[in-house]
Amino acid sequence: MKKMQILSGLKFKEKADANYQGYRDFYLKSDINQSRIAMLLLVMPLLGFVFNDYLFFGFSSSFFVLATIRSFIVFIIGFAFFYIGKVRTYHLYDRIIFFAIFSLIAGGAMINASRPENYLFHSIFAIVSVFVLYLVVPLKLTLQIPIASLMTMGEALIILISSNNTGISVLFTLFFSMFVANVIAALSSWQLHSYRRRVFEEFTERRKLQDSLQDQANHLAELVEERNKELVESQARFLKAERLAAIGEMAGMIGHDLRNPLTGIKNACYYLRKKQGNFVGDKGLEMLGIIDRSVLYADKIVNDLLDYSREMRLTQEDCSPKAIINYIILSLKVPKTVKILEHVEDHVSLHIDEAKMQRVFTNLITNAFDAMPNGGTLEIDSSQKGKDFLITFRDTGTGMTSDTLEKIFTPLFTTKAQGMGFGLPICKRIVEAHGGTISVTSAIGNGTTFTIALPVQ
Repeated sequence: MKKMQILSGLKFKEKADANYQGYRDFYLKSDINQSRIAMLLLVMPLLGFVFNDYLFFGFSSSFFVLATIRSFIVFIIGFAFFYIGKVRTYHLYDRIIFFAIFSLIAGGAMINASRPENYLFHSIFAIVSVFVLYLVVPLKLTLQIPIASLMTMGEALIILISSNNTGISVLFTLFFSMFVANVIAALSSWQLHSYRRRVFEEFTERRKLQDSLQDQANHLAELVEERNKELVESQARFLKAERLAAIGEMAGMIGHDLRNPLTGIKNACYYLRKKQGNFVGDKGLEMLGIIDRSVLYADKIVNDLLDYSREMRLTQEDCSPKAIINYIILSLKVPKTVKILEHVEDHVSLHIDEAKMQRVFTNLITNAFDAMPNGGTLEIDSSQKGKDFLITFRDTGTGMTSDTLEKIFTPLFTTKAQGMGFGLPICKRIVEAHGGTISVTSAIGNGTTFTIALPVQ
């Protein structure tokens, strides 16, 4: 408990010190300007009373001693006047002003002590100097009090030494007047410092409120900008979804309409090959083969159209992704110039639709073959990231531009001479239907990497 109280007291002291430092720094520039004005006012009587010294002492040694003292004081004040303009901290400011005022008081005491007996002049000088020190020279109150007290006691000592025939009542009146002047001037200085500090605190509080309002305004502007951006993105997504829905509907209609003519063409080719094969010759049979292959390709396009337009329904079971990929590699015709490096983990089992995931893997592998017409390497890796199982297909092909990457999952977009652009969009739908994601990175000349993330049950 006691330790907490000590820590609390230290924090309060640090906060108070920080507030005081801020208060002094806030007024530093104006205090420097005011101090310079006070120095000019103090130098004027110092120089003006040289003539008074001449009236008292003439061109005697005392006159030249006093002139030397006055010159030394003027030099110190002049040095403080010019050097104080370079000050950046109130600590250094207080030291310079304290030294300058102390030099002035010490020199003034020596000058006043050389005067003929005139206690009234000394008392008036002390009272006026006290008020000037407290109210004109901006200085820390804890430094003003000792300087003013030292000056008052010095003048009182001069009066006592030079007052041989002065009555006790007169001396008491003079000393009491100087004491009261110190108290009044100190209280006035304290009130002035308190007022200045209140002004600083009000200014600081007002500035904090302004900064807070500005921060809130900036935050509000950011929120408005963010909301506008979200609205634009939502509108873009809505338009894209609407367009894709229209494409899907159109694809379904076209697919159903094309399937019957394709079936008729395929049956007609089959009939001609069986019944008229001996009459059409080798060239005719070659043409029938071309028709068959074209019908199969068109049928694939129709299937893609129908698959994209249908609702995605999964028949999930526990399967090994490694086994699916190995089956695909064995069933595909791998180009002789392409090398496949398969490093998929064999102990992982995923709850997936085997047929649909096989289609996804087949599409990515055949795309990799197409991207490496001059040969290359296809590396298939796997890894675990959190609750997801990652399968990566990395080829060393030609790569893709940034514009192609942005559109690669868009239906009807393709870079191939033959194709409708439904392969990767269907792959994306299949992966997302499993609760996974598919991403791609690529650069021209550096190949392409597809990464599929599937949740592990």
